[in-house]
Amino acid sequence: MPPALSNRWAVEALIQSHNHVYRTAYRTRHEDLDGVSVSYYKNRVPGIPFQLEFMAVEQDPVVVAGRVNSYPKKPGEAYILDVFHERPAEPELKLQYEGLGYEFIETTLLLGLSLPVKTPRGWTHVHKIASAEEIEFVNQGLAAGGERIPPQVWGDAQIVNFYAQLEHRAVGWAQLVTASEGVGCLNQLYTLPIYRQRGIGTRMLRRVHQEANHLGLRRMILLASEMGMGLFRRAGYVPLAYLSVFKPR
Repeated sequence: MPPALSNRWAVEALIQSHNHVYRTAYRTRHEDLDGVSVSYYKNRVPGIPFQLEFMAVEQDPVVVAGRVNSYPKKPGEAYILDVFHERPAEPELKLQYEGLGYEFIETTLLLGLSLPVKTPRGWTHVHKIASAEEIEFVNQGLAAGGERIPPQVWGDAQIVNFYAQLEHRAVGWAQLVTASEGVGCLNQLYTLPIYRQRGIGTRMLRRVHQEANHLGLRRMILLASEMGMGLFRRAGYVPLAYLSVFKPR
């Protein structure tokens, strides 16, 4: 069996933040199954081709599979299984889940950063969203990249959105979620493709860190994409855990 999670707090904060955003934006439901949680999306979340997402902090694959299999599902409902683990390469873990009827999809990295951090002087073109009208303005710009801030998140005290503006349009956005006490989750950091390689992502990340410092948060966490890994490493983020995604065969 894989070693226990040494940074379980970060995994639990990530799950809590993720579900807070989805519940606020799309009225989804979340349930704790003792070491395995399930988020029930129905068909409410745009771009997600499954109805349920199981997230496991329990390290015994047999126990995890048992809880997933016993959860009541409606005919035709699809799901994925996210398994958090301690080490980057877990071939035995992959083989165990494959033996239990799952197909491996990918592994991503959960990163963390201790706060406060020193942040250089801000960039005047990164703004904190302060109205529903601003969300509409940002979405008009982000539409070119197929991105959209759900308007329902406006007004939620634990979701803070920022956008970068160039040439009189929004060219990127970032989202800070503070649903877990003392922990900020960077849930989004996106720049339109034609505006990349200009340092916009770096400046939005700095603005998020400024806000996190201001709020008195103690840590930041995020799920790193391959594209953003260099940016986050340069900003001081370090690995805390790994997330492997499986789907039933």
